[in-house]
Amino acid sequence: MIEINLLPEELRNRIIKPVKSATAGSGVKAGPRQLILIIPLVFAVLLIAHTVFIFLGIIQSVQLSSLKDRWGKLAPEKKALEDFNSEYTLLSGDSQEIQRLLNERIKWAEKLNKLSLALPPGVWFEAISASGKEFQLRGKVVSLSKEEVSLIRQLIDALKNDANFFKGFNTLELSAVEKGAIGGYEVSDFTLIGTLKGK
Repeated sequence: MIEINLLPEELRNRIIKPVKSATAGSGVKAGPRQLILIIPLVFAVLLIAHTVFIFLGIIQSVQLSSLKDRWGKLAPEKKALEDFNSEYTLLSGDSQEIQRLLNERIKWAEKLNKLSLALPPGVWFEAISASGKEFQLRGKVVSLSKEEVSLIRQLIDALKNDANFFKGFNTLELSAVEKGAIGGYEVSDFTLIGTLKGK
């Protein structure tokens, strides 16, 4: 639209131009007066932000120093707790090892009782020993009917067939038989050797 103004120049300045609305135009330009008001406001916001951050830093440093003091006071208790934990770990490992050994142990009182119950007439023991995984039993046998070897075999079979006695053994065999005489009677010395389980 073309606007024709026929007023002389002197009168043209008195006419007030209508103000454009903010939505109608592309944007409002800030004048020097508005900039002078905005700059102190920005400085005030920055000053307040710095002040807040300084106070927060001071508060956090105070909290950090108090936590360090508390940590220093708790250091002996922490060391005592670490010592207790290491000692408990050692004792726990030892108790587990002891429990394992107790579960694997051989109950010799029961085995000796089974040996005496399986003993045929005319057979007696001289020595019983166990070392590591080796078991050795030495004894003597006498028989008027010359059946020494069969009495020894009867003893070995009775021991092997007894599950409670043989559960601690891998093997149990006759090692040696030697004949001799005592008081006019023929006596045979024998040795049983076995290997024990576990240990």
